[in-house]
Amino acid sequence: MRKKAAALLALSIALGGIFPVSTFASETTTSAPILFNAEGLSKQDVVKAFLQSKVQATMTKLADPGEQFKIVSDESDSTTGTYHVRTIEQYKGIPIYGSGQTVALDANNNVYALIGKVTQNLARTLIPTEASLSPEDAIGIAKQGVEAQIGEVKNYDGIDSKLMIYPFKGKYHLTYLVKASTSHPAPGYFHYFIDANSGEVVNSFNKIHGIDETALTPVTGRGLDLHGTMQSFPVGKDLATGTSYLHGASILGSKSVPISTFSAQRMEEFVYMLGAIFGFTGYEVSTKNSTNFFYDPAAISAHFNSDKVNRYYQVIHKRNSLDNNGMKLINTVHIGVKWNNAGWNGKQMMYGDGDGIKYNSLAGGLDVAGHEMTHGVIEHSADLIYENESGALNESLADILGNFAEMYATSEVEWELGEDITTPNIPGDGGLRSMSNPASKKTSLTESGYYPDHYEDRYLGTEDNGGVHINSGINNKAAYLISQGGTNNDITVTGIGKSKTEKIYYRALTLYLTPSSGFHDMREAAIHAARDLHPDKNGAPSPETQAVMDAYSSVGVN
Repeated sequence: MRKKAAALLALSIALGGIFPVSTFASETTTSAPILFNAEGLSKQDVVKAFLQSKVQATMTKLADPGEQFKIVSDESDSTTGTYHVRTIEQYKGIPIYGSGQTVALDANNNVYALIGKVTQNLARTLIPTEASLSPEDAIGIAKQGVEAQIGEVKNYDGIDSKLMIYPFKGKYHLTYLVKASTSHPAPGYFHYFIDANSGEVVNSFNKIHGIDETALTPVTGRGLDLHGTMQSFPVGKDLATGTSYLHGASILGSKSVPISTFSAQRMEEFVYMLGAIFGFTGYEVSTKNSTNFFYDPAAISAHFNSDKVNRYYQVIHKRNSLDNNGMKLINTVHIGVKWNNAGWNGKQMMYGDGDGIKYNSLAGGLDVAGHEMTHGVIEHSADLIYENESGALNESLADILGNFAEMYATSEVEWELGEDITTPNIPGDGGLRSMSNPASKKTSLTESGYYPDHYEDRYLGTEDNGGVHINSGINNKAAYLISQGGTNNDITVTGIGKSKTEKIYYRALTLYLTPSSGFHDMREAAIHAARDLHPDKNGAPSPETQAVMDAYSSVGVN
């Protein structure tokens, strides 16, 4: 067993999770194998029939063969002629938390890829489906739990509940999943699983990550960012009062994504509730300067960076904001007192000021913004559970795509993460994590004191939600090798460059990975994505697909 591992950075606050996943997809041949064919059926019927075929025969079958599987999204890819479906499993119409599959069909309706675990014997399982507790009661119980942890919450940024079946410690529980977002007195994105009959808290975890905007006139704001650079950015102006606010839009062609940036002012007593449409608590950032000059460098950096990252997703991946449906981008700066962190809380990006010793203001890192915003993309696609291997992939993909966003905006190719916000008194010390050499970074959580860069060396403890930040280095190293190439553990990888690599990872995330995907699923998803974009020729894998295979083999994911 090799002994390397490395530094923990909580660039987004803890999420949570349940069970591991297996995959039925295979790479035993050099071209994508045909897993299922059903002539004469619609694409959705093919998907349901195929998934049902993976359920072992039981004494009792569900009345409707498709009842166990619900299609939640589908997408046709005109470039490759493929069709991609994302499903969840359900029991008598109630969704099962953490379940999910991605299924891919070729142009002839043949199934060639399945990633995700199919639950067996669900039809013979007795799970209660009638709730005696109301959703309001469940929210009240969750509020008690949240406030026992962080103190009285005068205004929740958002709170809702949904009836779900929750697999936990070998049992299925009928629960309300209550999600609560907070900014004050502490940032959080709390998830509570409340037994829908007894009111017991089955499990819980923290997943952190007044102006009428329509009346504002779009203008260009200016100001110095945290690096002392003069920036221009979209803002809104109240012509009647002469006041400009950090409400603008990231515009590219016909796509317009709203951006709002606020200040928590270190969470002083009075907190202004901006309203449910914003989904958070904070103060307006404004100026009466006639030239729309703003004076808050942290707010300017967050506002400017979110525009740059959104443009990356718009231009490179044709994605319309984090949810691919034009959702508003919300930033809040000056969270807490010397808070050494940044996070995505399900509704917004949140940035601490740092303590001036370990970190500067985290709003100053373009790759930090890319990381947090990518957590939003992940939540609206694969929604990887924030625990163990799926959590490590969640962190890694936020690193990978966040770093690619920085490269796009700056035209500089570098593989350090958070280099602009770490150890402000030690210039040139690198960054928080290294994608090119993960094991160069230290952490106190492993025996060796370093990040792992090989699957055999992964951290298996319970800290850091099962090593979500620590083990991210394994997948980060694979991504670096796919892009840049190199020899790792005696395996030579021929790099394919940034442009091809970023599209492979985005496609793997949005079309193939599921909530419970692990490292082996990541390999399969990346191979399928590479094959889609760069098909095999003459029975041999394309150079792009070969690079993916070699890179993952070199980090021990075979």
